[in-house]
Amino acid sequence: MSYQAILVHACQSASAQARYRLAAAIALAEGARLTGVALSGATDFIYRCGAAGAMMPIGPDDLTFLTDNAKRDLAAFEEAAHAAGVVSVDARLGDETALHALPLEARYCDLLVIGQSISPAAIVADDNSLARSVLLHAPCPVLVVPSDALGTGVPARPLIAWDGSMEASRAVRAALPLLQRAGSVTAVSFHPQKFHADDNAAGRHLAAYLACHGIAVELLGPTYASNVGHALLTLATARAHDLIVMGSFGHSRFREIMLGGVTESVLAESTVPVLTSH
Repeated sequence: MSYQAILVHACQSASAQARYRLAAAIALAEGARLTGVALSGATDFIYRCGAAGAMMPIGPDDLTFLTDNAKRDLAAFEEAAHAAGVVSVDARLGDETALHALPLEARYCDLLVIGQSISPAAIVADDNSLARSVLLHAPCPVLVVPSDALGTGVPARPLIAWDGSMEASRAVRAALPLLQRAGSVTAVSFHPQKFHADDNAAGRHLAAYLACHGIAVELLGPTYASNVGHALLTLATARAHDLIVMGSFGHSRFREIMLGGVTESVLAESTVPVLTSH
């Protein structure tokens, strides 16, 4: 397994350059084609303006600033990709919003790289549900890069959040190319009794599976925490991990508000990239 088609969201955000460099490093390591996609949001802009004033016509010139912004985003992506040494680079410009277009674009790539959040200054912007929505609807694994990510090379110390669930299993499979390249892989087992009567069985089975792919893993736990998201982030920081691999769980907004969401909190607060798959 390898990533041969990597897609990057090109946009105005604090994490943009870190995102481009990390995606470029993975593309170089994998020999993959790297594609940047910038979305102007023009169609949504037209819809909103039309709803606000049905009698106000919108001409092509009124949308120029949106397409110009998207073109600048693409130019910044291409500059970063070529500076990193990536030869196979493509760029796409679309008029949809990222919220609607990225899940569709993700049908044609092996890995989608997005930011932790978008720029709050963007004229046409999706809210912070972008990452959550993409995770729920993208058919490929998603790599979420925070704005203050320190490392921009291929991750060398990934941390797997493991509970034996189907979602966690999918995330590990999706991360295999990175796990195989890593110098050190660690897995922490959270609440494994949900899927295994023996608390240590989940970790043992994971280690045996990874060994089939030539990956040695250090097992931590089992761990029991009332706030799994906080415990995971604390562990990643304390041990200087540069990637978190975890499954994502889709719940209703009401359930996440009432019960909290591990995926939601990790995506919002992580200072290291997160690779996940729904």
